[in-house]
Amino acid sequence: MADKVEVEYDKADLRIILRSFKAMDDEAVAQSKRVGFELADFAAGKIKNYAVGSRFMATSRVTDNVKVSKSSKIGEFAYGYKSQKFFSGGASTLDLVYGLEFGSNRLPQFPARRKEGYTIFPTLRRLQPEIIKKWETAFDKILKEFK
Repeated sequence: MADKVEVEYDKADLRIILRSFKAMDDEAVAQSKRVGFELADFAAGKIKNYAVGSRFMATSRVTDNVKVSKSSKIGEFAYGYKSQKFFSGGASTLDLVYGLEFGSNRLPQFPARRKEGYTIFPTLRRLQPEIIKKWETAFDKILKEFK
């Protein structure tokens, strides 16, 4: 069963937050990017640590190679790349990341299909309250400094 976590922001709230970046000066935007990078890096590290205990060795291979955006104001990261070949079969981590995360009932090389995910999404749901609190605290500090 998936961990139940209340989502703090709806899509309208997120659009308002993203529009507020347009009103900020360059230094405030730079600080927002720094905070976004730090939080995304924090979450990616937690996901990587969680994947180490996974019974699927391939999951660790995917989570070891995360790309954390340094230019995102909201903190973004990505898994799975076409250029990163996976073992000798020729598949890339981009080809396998979704099967490793959500499973498959049709392909035996993946775990059983699970809508809530196995590694990345359960970890993000568990971290969500902490990440939101850290982001709000940092963003409030930035707003106070540049008002």
